[in-house]
Amino acid sequence: MTATAQPLADTANVNSRDRLLAAGKRWTDPAEALAQQATERVVDLVVGALDVNELIARVDVNVIINRVDIEAVLRKIDLNELLGQVDVNDLAQRIDVAALVEKADLGAIIAQSSGGMAREAVDAVRYRTAGLDQVVDRCVRLLLRRKDPAPPPLLAAEAEP
Repeated sequence: MTATAQPLADTANVNSRDRLLAAGKRWTDPAEALAQQATERVVDLVVGALDVNELIARVDVNVIINRVDIEAVLRKIDLNELLGQVDVNDLAQRIDVAALVEKADLGAIIAQSSGGMAREAVDAVRYRTAGLDQVVDRCVRLLLRRKDPAPPPLLAAEAEP
């Protein structure tokens, strides 16, 4: 075989393969189209025959919910946009204030807040009484001409420089 004969043989092999592929495509292309049409028709028939309500009744929603990554869903939500759509005035009108007042133990709330005020008032009276007691004590000592008593030892130590 000569050097010029070799390329002709390769060309003949390539042409044979191309002709074989072309022949195969003439058979497979229409077959693929027919298979696609048949598949679409079968799917339409099956979906049409399904009772969707029966199918949904068989679904265990808890299994689906357990598979959902709630945190991933919440990360996708734009809360500012969502809250911007809320009508606050309409929401406030829906609040049943009378029911809230009924449920709240107003007596306990008033007693607690007035108890705090009463404690503050008693503390103020005690403070004033202690001051008045000192004034009366000084007046009695002046009238009886007594000297100031010595302070208790701890206070005496604090008073010395």
